[in-house]
Amino acid sequence: MSGSDDDERVDDVQIPADVEVDARSRWAMVRSVGGRALLMAVGLGIAGALLVWAFDDLDWNEVVDSVRSLDDAEIIALLSGTVIMVWAESLLTASVVEGLPARRGALAWMGPVAVASIVPGPSDMPVRYKMFVSWGYDSNTAGTAVAASGIINIGMKLLFPVVAAIGLAAAEIPLGTIMSILISGLIIVGVFVGLMIFVIVSERRTHWFGRVLDRFWRVTVRLVGRSREGSPIANWLVDQRAQSIELLRGRWGRAIASGVFVSVARVALLVMCLRFMDVPESAISWEAIFAVWAIQRGLTIVPIMPGGAGVTELALTGLLAAIAGNEFINQITAGVLIFRLLTWLLMIPAGGVALGLWRLGLRKSATAAAATGP
Repeated sequence: MSGSDDDERVDDVQIPADVEVDARSRWAMVRSVGGRALLMAVGLGIAGALLVWAFDDLDWNEVVDSVRSLDDAEIIALLSGTVIMVWAESLLTASVVEGLPARRGALAWMGPVAVASIVPGPSDMPVRYKMFVSWGYDSNTAGTAVAASGIINIGMKLLFPVVAAIGLAAAEIPLGTIMSILISGLIIVGVFVGLMIFVIVSERRTHWFGRVLDRFWRVTVRLVGRSREGSPIANWLVDQRAQSIELLRGRWGRAIASGVFVSVARVALLVMCLRFMDVPESAISWEAIFAVWAIQRGLTIVPIMPGGAGVTELALTGLLAAIAGNEFINQITAGVLIFRLLTWLLMIPAGGVALGLWRLGLRKSATAAAATGP
């Protein structure tokens, strides 16, 4: 058989369209993951460069040596603290959905968090919504549960920083001009959030606020040559408020308690990370560590970078060093890196496993339904 015949036969072979599409999809996914990984690396690199510029005593070799000094008992304690944190987050996720067991709460937290750790924005919410629906909850219940968990999370991120900022301001701790401006901004935001809560707790005030928004909306609509009558925004806000109260009746207390448990677990883990890196109580108390953690949470409420890459490290290290003193900058940096390893980077593969277990459970359910079907 001639070589030309072989070439003709090879040319006649056609690749199925679905194979080509699948290959393109895989390549697009690889590029997307690579781009996000590069974005995280850039954020961390910028944060590291800013820390080196701001702190003359920062020595990365000493930071690495501090991390390597962890003994087995300390590693076990840190991993145990991480497990407790994950369990607390699982209880919070399960608390807003009636009848949801904590094990599914763990999947519904870890899986979406892995997505949010590499995709900036509220990318965890659609994944969590799909999980709730796949477990048999209707769209209203699933949507309200996702919204409620988001509201609690954002509320904690705004409330705690305000309390911490007021405490730091009252203590007259020198934090530098930039941090002082940020803390002042957090206090202003806290006042705004307090006013919003004051409005939402009352149906009458909610309807009044909706009517105010409707007036602005009607002016905007007229500018484009259209007209709108009535109070659609006010009615929608009142309906959503009533629906949320009905679906979450009797669960708000448990959800808030779980949210506090989450905060305690995270702060305790950060305290352990710093103490194991030889940052003493005399340099910075656990109350000050809580204040710094709370302010950092408030600063990252707008997810500019995936997982807060760079922003979180810079905020934690800068604020902690401002309180403890620059002589502890290497130990503080090491403690912050360990904390971020446990609460961010480790959650990416762990969340991937959670998503895999969820998908496996769906396949098993589909197989069982097919086997028992008519």
